[in-house]
Amino acid sequence: MSRPTQLAVHMDGADRPAGFLVSAEDQAIGFVYDQAYIAEGGPPLSLSMPLGQLAFGDVATRAFFGNLLPENDQMQRVMDREGLARDDVVGLLAHLGADCSGAISCLPLDAPPVKVPGVLAEDYEPIPAEELAKIVRSLADHRRLPDLAGDPSPVAGVQRKIALVHTTAGYARPKPGLKVPTTHILKVPERLLGRDAKIEEQAARLAQAVGLEVSIPEAVRIDGVDALLITRFDRWEQEGVIYRIHQEDFAQALGLPSTLKYQRNGDPGRRFDAQAIARVLDQTERPALARQAFLAATLFNLLIGNTDNHAKNHGLLYASGRAPALAPLYDLLPSQLNPGFTDQLSFDIGQAEHPDAITRDDLLAFLAAFGMTKAAASRVLERVAKPMVQALEDATRDLAPRGFKDLDDLIGRETEQLVETLGLDVKVRPRDYVPKGRYALGAS
Repeated sequence: MSRPTQLAVHMDGADRPAGFLVSAEDQAIGFVYDQAYIAEGGPPLSLSMPLGQLAFGDVATRAFFGNLLPENDQMQRVMDREGLARDDVVGLLAHLGADCSGAISCLPLDAPPVKVPGVLAEDYEPIPAEELAKIVRSLADHRRLPDLAGDPSPVAGVQRKIALVHTTAGYARPKPGLKVPTTHILKVPERLLGRDAKIEEQAARLAQAVGLEVSIPEAVRIDGVDALLITRFDRWEQEGVIYRIHQEDFAQALGLPSTLKYQRNGDPGRRFDAQAIARVLDQTERPALARQAFLAATLFNLLIGNTDNHAKNHGLLYASGRAPALAPLYDLLPSQLNPGFTDQLSFDIGQAEHPDAITRDDLLAFLAAFGMTKAAASRVLERVAKPMVQALEDATRDLAPRGFKDLDDLIGRETEQLVETLGLDVKVRPRDYVPKGRYALGAS
C-alpha cells in the first residue's frame, strides 16, 4: 500500500466528510474543513480547530490527530509491518483511522463512512466467557492480546484496557466488519495492583456523593482478575440503538500533544495551566457553571489525594451543538496512595506546585485566572468547598469497615489540611494519619 497524502475525516453518522487531513512532501500535515460540513452546522472537531475556511497547520493538526492514535500493541504492529515512524500521523491513520477512539474516523478519499450507530439486537455478538478470560489475563499480565480476540474497539491511551459492550445479557462486541459503537471500557490493572479497580470505583462514588457529575465505574472480577468496567459517557442509547457523541480531552482542545498534558512539561503560552484551562471553560456552552464545576473537580481531587488530573483526564462533550459541555469526571484514582507517586500538581494552583503548599491566596489566584474578582472568588470558594467537605465527611464514614481504611485516612488528612487552609467551619473526624505514599494501591 502506497503512503497516502490525504485522508477524509468523518464524523459518526454523517454522509460526507467533516474535512480533509493532508500530508506534504516535507512530512508536515494540515487539516481543512469541508465547506458543506460547515454549512450544515456540524460541531468543530476541536476548540483548537474552530470551524472556518482557513487550513490548519502542522502544530494544531498534529496535536489533535496524534491524540487519536492508540498507544497499544495494534499500533506497534502497524509501525513494524509498514515501516512507519511514530510521528507519521497520516500514514498511521491510513491503517488505524477507521478505529479511532470516539466519533471520528479517518479514511481514504474514496471510502464510504464506516462509523454508524449500532442496533443492539442485530449488530453485536457475545464474547465467550473463555475468550474474555484470555483477554483479561493478557491485559493483566501485559501480554499481547490473543489473536482471536483482536481489539474490539481500540482505545487511545497507554493503560491496559479494551472497549466492548455490556448489557444485562453479558459482554459483547461488534460483529466482524462493523464499526458500531461500544458502550463500556474494561480497564485491567496489572495483577499486583488489582486493588486499583476497587479504589477507583470508591473514589468515583464519593464524587457522586458530593454532587459531582462523574462516570461511575464498577469493580468486577473476571477469571480471578480484578478489573474496572466503565460506562462510556460519549455514548447514548435510544430505543435499542447506540449512538456516539463527539468528545475531546483538554489536551486536544488546547492544541497540545499528549506529552504536554502536565503543566510542568510545557512552556508559558503552550502548557496546561490555569490560563489555558480558563480559555477552554470560556468556550463551553455555559461558561460560568463550567468554571464552578472545574473548581469543584479540582478541590475534590485535592481531597482524595489525586494529583494526576492532567489535561487528558478532563474532557468535553459536543452533545447539543457547536459549543461543548464539560464531560463527566473520570480516572479518579488517588495517586498519593501509591508509594511511587509524585505529589507535584498536574497544574499549578496559584504559585503552589504541590498540595501541601496551597494557601487560600493560591486558590483565589487560581480563580482570578478564570476572570473572577477576589470577592467573587471568595464567595465561590466558600459556596463550593464547605458543602463538599461536609458531604465527603458523611460519605467516607463506612470506608474503613469496608476495607478502605487507607483511602479514608488519606482523605481525612487532605480534608483537614483544606479546612485549615480555607478556615472552614467544618468538623473533621479524626483518622489514623500516615506519611504520604505509605500504602501501595496494590496492598490490602
